[in-house]
Amino acid sequence: MSKKRKNKRKINQKSYCILFILALIFFAALTVWHYKNDPKFRSEADETVALVTEKAEEAISETKQLIEEKISEKSSEEKKSPAPKKSAPAKKLVALPEKLEIPVCTGKGAKTDHEIRKFENYTLCYRESYEQAEWSAYCLTEDELVKNAKRSDDFRADPEITTGSATPADYKKSGYDRGHLSPAADFAFSEKAMSETFYMSNMSPQKGSLNRGLWKDLESQVRLWAANFGRVYVVSGPVLEKPASEYKTIGENQVVVPEFYYKVILAPLYADENDKASPEDAQSVLAMAYIFPNEKCEGSLDDYQVTVDEVESRTGLDFFSMLEDKVENEIERQIKR
Repeated sequence: MSKKRKNKRKINQKSYCILFILALIFFAALTVWHYKNDPKFRSEADETVALVTEKAEEAISETKQLIEEKISEKSSEEKKSPAPKKSAPAKKLVALPEKLEIPVCTGKGAKTDHEIRKFENYTLCYRESYEQAEWSAYCLTEDELVKNAKRSDDFRADPEITTGSATPADYKKSGYDRGHLSPAADFAFSEKAMSETFYMSNMSPQKGSLNRGLWKDLESQVRLWAANFGRVYVVSGPVLEKPASEYKTIGENQVVVPEFYYKVILAPLYADENDKASPEDAQSVLAMAYIFPNEKCEGSLDDYQVTVDEVESRTGLDFFSMLEDKVENEIERQIKR
């Protein structure tokens, strides 16, 4: 091949490259122009980016959780010893009233805008004006910390809410997660129990950075406490301290976007045969409370720990009311770590 042909081919290749680069620049400039000058295009572009980001974060979170579970399983196997171990001395728990986890709604509209919804393993109170639950409560025992069911992800409207619950469509392209109040992972002991946590009555619009951040870390910590203490009583929900009309909303059903979320936990302490621990003794129970803003939370869980009294003041709820007044008052004004 002559040098002329070679040079001509090189020139053609360079020309194609330049044309391709110019085309990319043109389309990029056109896209930027549309984004700045076309509100509809800008809105659709923002929704697409938010949706892609949300899905990517979900995939990363699920992969991370799977890796952690595999590491945990491997660690458990490594710790097993072929040599027989002596059984630990039996421990007993302080006896506490049944349904201790159910709070008392004392705020305005307690009769007209509060609908109690009882599931097999948890209970919630739905507020129609906010289109979500004010609280979702359950008792988690050490025996229930087994995984017999995979995450179902069967999000659906709750047909038992008489006024109609929020729907999955309300959250579509909203930029918010369908945040569980009572977490699915705490009900992995049965397929039915886990599935019931995916009713939309148990969801609230949470920023993904909170839902998959410190909020998730606290949910994991609750399971550790259940293993350590034998059982825990848990109440979670949004802080609904303003009229619904003063909040941002999403979806056709105008689901309120809370600005803060709380979680309150009570654990009975172990008592051996010689202890005189009882429900009338404040040293026999431990209460912890947390409030998080609906955004990415930096730092540790300790940075967001508050007294139960503070959560009661901001939500208008009365937690652990079945305890003796003296015990309730003492544990709810303290912060214990």
